[in-house]
Amino acid sequence: MIETEDFKNYTEDLKKRIRRKVKSDQDSKSMVMNRNRDTHQQADYNSIKSIVEGDFYSSLNKAEKNMNIGLTVPSFNKLFLFKRIIYRWITKFLFKILKVITINQRNFNLSVLDAFRSSIADYNNLKLRFAGAKTQFNTRIIEQELKLKEQSIKIRELKKMTDYLKYSLIQLEQRINNITEITGKGVGKVSGNKLQNITGKPGHSLDSLYVFLEDNLRGSRQEIKKRLQVYLPVIKKVNMGLKDSPILDIGCGRGEWLELLKENNLNARGLDLNQVMVRMCRDKGLNVEEGEALSFLKSLPDSSLGAVTGFHLIEHYGFEFLVKLLGEILRVLKPGGIVIFETPNPGNILVGSCNFYIDPTHNKPLPSILIRLVLESRGFSKVKIKPLNPYKDDLKIKNDGSEISKRFNDYFYGPQDYAVIGYKI
Repeated sequence: MIETEDFKNYTEDLKKRIRRKVKSDQDSKSMVMNRNRDTHQQADYNSIKSIVEGDFYSSLNKAEKNMNIGLTVPSFNKLFLFKRIIYRWITKFLFKILKVITINQRNFNLSVLDAFRSSIADYNNLKLRFAGAKTQFNTRIIEQELKLKEQSIKIRELKKMTDYLKYSLIQLEQRINNITEITGKGVGKVSGNKLQNITGKPGHSLDSLYVFLEDNLRGSRQEIKKRLQVYLPVIKKVNMGLKDSPILDIGCGRGEWLELLKENNLNARGLDLNQVMVRMCRDKGLNVEEGEALSFLKSLPDSSLGAVTGFHLIEHYGFEFLVKLLGEILRVLKPGGIVIFETPNPGNILVGSCNFYIDPTHNKPLPSILIRLVLESRGFSKVKIKPLNPYKDDLKIKNDGSEISKRFNDYFYGPQDYAVIGYKI
């Protein structure tokens, strides 16, 4: 009876421990589910990561060991011999019964574990295949990017040549129009010398080439328009650009400034010697005339303009011509009128020693102090110098607070251009 009672107590104790373990596992599972409710995706990722790192294999091994629990008879070494013999025989008997009952469950567990192992192996194979495919895909992307870059370079080069051909055709068309106009007016045969002058007129033979250089060296239209916006407040402050105080832009080039003035409802017209540029501006609906600056100004009455502008213009002129030009500008400006010139800044060593000479039609650099004094000598007042377009900060050397670093950045990476602004009293 005692041994039977002990066995009963042992069995009850075992049941209690099993219940506690089951309840503990359920509570743990519930806590994990609640804790990971907001981080469900992260938990899934961690599970996948655990599989990838091989931790799941150890879990499978543990599962296989746990599956076989109940098939090995405990030793019961702490019990008396008689009890050990009885317990062992009872346990063997129970195991045989349990084995019959749980055989299908164990087979199912084995099948599940085998399925897991097979799935993991397939996953790892798929991962390797995916890594290989990804490498091939990245290689192909790099190859396509290189091909695309090569094509972009070819397209840019083709566009340059297309632009040059377009400008050449515009120039050729202008010459044909000149020939047609002269031959249509003349009576009889036009002399060979005169025809040569028409087709090869000095100053126009390189018009298309100069426009081509301008497009590649000056910058895009949008970039130039953005730079020129700095002058709009200056014009509006003196209230010029109205119908009775128009603006004249000498050397208007591609017409960025005229286009900007038109967008701001300001009255302006341009003047340029380059026939190709004149044609381009007119095609954009801008008011532009072909002509030489000094002669054109002499044809205007006194006090007939509100403002005269010229961007990257005066460095093309000789000094004597520039002085005469300023005298005429002062004459045709209304009282309160304004003159604005922008020119490369030779105070920047890179500009003065190199960049200035990229344009083959430049005459010589003009220091700002010289231009200010010349304007004042011609009668302009309140003459101001406005530095413009410095190099980007990331190109400058690190400023360590010393005078040397400051001067170096000023001389080499300071303003590339400057504007001179003068007023007529």
